[in-house]
Amino acid sequence: MKRVLNNVLHFAILYFAILFLDLSFMIWIDAELIRLTTKPVLIILLIAFYASNDNESSSNKFIFLILALSCFMLANIMTLFKAEPVVLMAGSLFFILAKMFYVFRFSNERDFKLVSSIPFVSLYLIYMFIILNLTMENLGDSLIPVLVFLFVTLIALQFAFLRKQAVNKRSYQLVMLGMLLLLVADTSAVLSNFYYRFTFQEVVTMFFYGLSQFLIILGLVHEKRDKLVEN
Repeated sequence: MKRVLNNVLHFAILYFAILFLDLSFMIWIDAELIRLTTKPVLIILLIAFYASNDNESSSNKFIFLILALSCFMLANIMTLFKAEPVVLMAGSLFFILAKMFYVFRFSNERDFKLVSSIPFVSLYLIYMFIILNLTMENLGDSLIPVLVFLFVTLIALQFAFLRKQAVNKRSYQLVMLGMLLLLVADTSAVLSNFYYRFTFQEVVTMFFYGLSQFLIILGLVHEKRDKLVEN
């Protein structure tokens, strides 16, 4: 197993094999309970991969990452209990906590220019306006939870962007791409529940979610704090 965890290609093959197995279970409703195994395994693999390859992060950053993935794992399990509103609400809370721990993991001590964040803030406002315009009529009491859910994702994306001058180019690009795909997955989940659900929507959402997590962790593994990103 150590060889697999220390080789990106081998790990990717194992990870995506389990991801596609999980996706196949989503299509076969009778096999839904089996996902209580496949979904946690995906996160456990990411934790093992990160722990086996991350030799440069501070202890706090390591703890934040493990806490983030642990919260994602709990949230993933809870989302399988669709008939239990309280459990689903708890799952949403763990998703929010997981992204907050990502924010702590992405944060760095370097100064950043506020001006460089203005374009992103403008895009965030446009994004939130579009989402609310599409879903407002159906949100009801879910308005605040959905806003918080998406807002935290945007904050994590912002902190991923602010890593640019603190890490190498490959790490920055992988984490940014992963966070963008996580935003796509979250958007798909929100729209499917409060606007429009298309065929295999949950499968598409899970695929982007699984891919995003892989890219984020891979990017963090490649992080080298002593090198600046190439301009």
